[in-house]
Amino acid sequence: MRRPPLVLLDLDGTLVDRRRAFEDWACSFIEGIGADPDDLDWLGEADRGGYRPRAELAAQIVRRLRPGASAEEIQEHLQLGVVEGIACYPGIPEALQELRGIGAELVLVTNGTVVQQTAKLERTGLGPLLDRVVISEAAGVKKPDPEIFALAVDGMERSAETWMIGDHATPDIEGGRAAGFSTGWVSHGRSWAHPWEPTLTAPTTAELLGILLARHR
Repeated sequence: MRRPPLVLLDLDGTLVDRRRAFEDWACSFIEGIGADPDDLDWLGEADRGGYRPRAELAAQIVRRLRPGASAEEIQEHLQLGVVEGIACYPGIPEALQELRGIGAELVLVTNGTVVQQTAKLERTGLGPLLDRVVISEAAGVKKPDPEIFALAVDGMERSAETWMIGDHATPDIEGGRAAGFSTGWVSHGRSWAHPWEPTLTAPTTAELLGILLARHR
């Protein structure tokens, strides 16, 4: 059996289904203000998979859909609504528990605000399954900057194999690769578009963690 790995994990799109939570919120919001169905498509594109800054998205919503409304109130409504709808992907808690069972150390490395990302962990119950949580707002640096990965592994056992698991090619996989880690890409059915390949690829996080678990049993 190999030494237990040190596993860095992304949150949105990897452990929790942020896309569905946002879509549910967007549908409710659009229906609530009586906007056109085309506005729902626009809102999905404007969100950029959660990578557009929330204040910027709120300002765009005000300009297009709610002239005269408070951008701050829209932003708060958006953030709370997404958190309320957040849920783990199937099999995630069980997979993390199994990894912990073989001695793996689990570190969350996520971009976002402390309030929102912590609320997601509390809502899903994932917090107790993690050995460390690194959130970009608190760290003062975002993925794929090498500094956030250095903070994530600082003081951890580095003689073990170190992995970065995530769904986004640039902040997660390219960032992890540049930091010298093995990488696991959660494809969600997408094709890889770079000349090099992640160490592991699987369509779902549970499947990818299952492969990783089997490698260390």
